[in-house]
Amino acid sequence: MNYYREFLLLFIFVIQMAPAQTEQDRKEAEIINVQKGIVAKLTGHEPIKGRKKLKSRESASERKASADFLYNSLKDIGLKPERHSYNVKDKKGNLFNGTNVYAEIPATNGNDEYVVIAAHFDTVKDSPGAVHNATGVAIAYYVAKKLTELKERNRNFMVVFFDHWKSNMVGTRMFTKKLKEEEYKIHSMHRSDYMGWDNDEDRAIEMLASSLSLESLYRIESPVPIYKREVATPESRFFANFGYETVTLTAELKNADNSPFVRQSEDKYTTVNFKYLASTTDIVHGVMKSLAK
Repeated sequence: MNYYREFLLLFIFVIQMAPAQTEQDRKEAEIINVQKGIVAKLTGHEPIKGRKKLKSRESASERKASADFLYNSLKDIGLKPERHSYNVKDKKGNLFNGTNVYAEIPATNGNDEYVVIAAHFDTVKDSPGAVHNATGVAIAYYVAKKLTELKERNRNFMVVFFDHWKSNMVGTRMFTKKLKEEEYKIHSMHRSDYMGWDNDEDRAIEMLASSLSLESLYRIESPVPIYKREVATPESRFFANFGYETVTLTAELKNADNSPFVRQSEDKYTTVNFKYLASTTDIVHGVMKSLAK
């Protein structure tokens, strides 16, 4: 009799737990489905338009095609994207022409503060740039998509895809200058890079946050280990120079759990761990939802 009672209790427990597990699986599948489409097209795994496949988002023509694709992808989720084009010379006289793509997701209560979610979309020569940095773009895109679905947003959000990272972050520099000149009130800037490789399958991430409050937001939302990054990135230093609070998310660079193919021809779609990417994306989404409250 005790055996049957224990079996019945176990059956009831499994039934009660099943919906929660199914919901988590559904959420993960949704994220992966969206992000596979973004990463596949940016890396040339699938045609970006017609029969055209990207080889490397390094040349002027392929960066333009990438910017156009991202612009249209933002339109597809109901946003009103804009192109921020620049034409600038560095101190050595080198000319840089590029286009950042961005879209605002307005607050529903008239708030004037902005949270920026960003990633660079270009690559080094001859690299498809999957982990570096199509996956970062996929995180920003998916989170922006979900933010548009919120009925209430008590802050403005902005999604930005930076051009010309490999050229001394020209796109990032020009766009940040634009934000400052146009007097945007920036709450914080959040960017992801080197995300999509998880050799030890612990789904852990590494984070550099400019404040304890921002760090705490991610730790509250994260069911996986978060390792604190000790070395500032060039982007985080640059944002800090403008007085902006910032968060940078990467794979476990300090623990050497990052793709060995970064900046190489083998940084392909097929090397991306999409379950890991979805896990990180879900954390970022949770943080953004909390900032929207």
